[in-house]
Amino acid sequence: MHHTKRGLFAAIMLIISIGNYTRLDGADTVRAVVFLQIFAIGALSAIVIREVLSRFKNKE
Repeated sequence: MHHTKRGLFAAIMLIISIGNYTRLDGADTVRAVVFLQIFAIGALSAIVIREVLSRFKNKE
């Protein structure tokens, strides 16, 4: 997949996962589903940050 498409796809998925997480009702305990959503947000954030940094590195 091309770098532009991969970064855009990761950014869109990150926005969707954050939006889905904010819709959840507040709970005192962290259920497995909530844990997986937090993990997915972290993983997608890492991918987006890596793509942004690689673009800055390639420009130099």
